[in-house]
Amino acid sequence: MLNKLSVTLSVVLVASFSLLLNASEVKTIEWTDLMPEEDLALLMAMPEIQHDYSQPSPFDDNYNGNDPVAGQWEQILQSARVKEEFNNTKVRIPGFIVPLEFDAEQNVTSFFLVPYFGACIHVPPPPPNQIIFVSGAKNLRADMIYSPFWISGTITTQPMSHDLANAAYSIKADVVEEYTY
Repeated sequence: MLNKLSVTLSVVLVASFSLLLNASEVKTIEWTDLMPEEDLALLMAMPEIQHDYSQPSPFDDNYNGNDPVAGQWEQILQSARVKEEFNNTKVRIPGFIVPLEFDAEQNVTSFFLVPYFGACIHVPPPPPNQIIFVSGAKNLRADMIYSPFWISGTITTQPMSHDLANAAYSIKADVVEEYTY
């Protein structure tokens, strides 16, 4: 009887420990993982951009034409659609930092994480579902922002708006570390 109870208790403890480990597991994701299928399908179906400078460009402010390709690009570039299955999930994602706030020692405390260098500084910024607002950074010096970083933390589908851009996702950073492949 004691042996059966001991085995049962061991099985329950192992199962409980396993569930606890899975709950705190960090999932490494890529930027395309954050795009809903319809956005990714639109992006993959885009025709090659033509560089015919003799014609008006659909991206010029004074463009008056009706270019369906330009409409598709506009739809992708403005998409704030998110994948709800990532809400409140521990993730790890690489990216570049666009600083938003600093502390008294000029350390970056909040920033946008973006998939490529120079995003949000050059026009146009990535779509909101390709920008993540990150808070809770520690000891991230302003002179470090030219390198890529791994950001680990809990991602949410909480949007954030700023003068530079809009983010469809947010992360409370647990770990900010320089990117290594």
